[in-house]
Amino acid sequence: MALPARWLSQRTHLTCPATNWKFVEGACLKSAADLVMLDLEDSIPRDDAPLLELGRRHIARALTTLDWGTRLRCFRPRGYALDPELEDVEAIVRAAGSRLEGLVYPKVEHERELERLDARLSELEAESSLPRGAIRIAVLIESVGAEERAFAIARATERLFALVFGAFDYWSSLGPSAEYRFDHPLVDAARMRIAKAAAAVGVPAIAEMTVNYPTRDKPEAEQQAALAECRRDAEHARELGFAGKWCGIPAQVATVNQVFRLAPARVSAALYRVRAYRDAELAGRGAAMIGGKMVDRATDRVDRVTLALALSQGLLDDTAAREFGLLAP
Repeated sequence: MALPARWLSQRTHLTCPATNWKFVEGACLKSAADLVMLDLEDSIPRDDAPLLELGRRHIARALTTLDWGTRLRCFRPRGYALDPELEDVEAIVRAAGSRLEGLVYPKVEHERELERLDARLSELEAESSLPRGAIRIAVLIESVGAEERAFAIARATERLFALVFGAFDYWSSLGPSAEYRFDHPLVDAARMRIAKAAAAVGVPAIAEMTVNYPTRDKPEAEQQAALAECRRDAEHARELGFAGKWCGIPAQVATVNQVFRLAPARVSAALYRVRAYRDAELAGRGAAMIGGKMVDRATDRVDRVTLALALSQGLLDDTAAREFGLLAP
């Protein structure tokens, strides 16, 4: 099932602890992120039932009372290891399912877990009079075992909207003697497999967080160095096929958005080539030359992918989108 255009632009996933209402309001109302994920996993100590309940209440309140604008409305439950009965999912869907757009599901190891989650979501959607499939799923790939099964995991549910790489949990699953570094060959190998698994089902691959934050308690030079590190990581992920990146605080969002935003010149060039190839076909030719370079069906497919992404980022007008079938007439 093709991912709707609105879900194609996921340059920035901003994670936010669901337990802090001030942070929740800021993320949902003020950030420039494409997706906001309110977190119940890492932000809550194990077995802290009161804090877990507070986080759930904040998520329901944020979904039902805040204007998220164009941001995709998501939350992260605790996952099967900590919540085998899917109580987080049940609580939020029953409280605010009509406003929830997606789950970011952690620590997935096998496609059976997603099949079970998909089935439970279908039951909850039916109970809440929601369309089947209304709530989508992103999957965190965070171990060597999950990496090995990435293609099967990606195909396990038609609700999938992204594969997300959890690099630090992944590194720990290797049992390494070396220290983690962002461009270690083993980490890059995992990134490439995840990017290809995501592409196989037509969803974005989303890169891990840069944990060196440009927080206000740091001197200006250290803040700029942290942002430069975030940019470096985003550019590295982009070159390996990723479409976006997690951000841990709003200060990282603008940098990551810039890295993953299509250049207008690239959009204009793609539009020019698509039109030229269409004209060549109408003239009875299977290929054409533009500036000494060939365009054919293969290059046209690449350019149309660029235009679809441009539309999702607001860089292609509706008239051009309709001209090439990206929007209904």
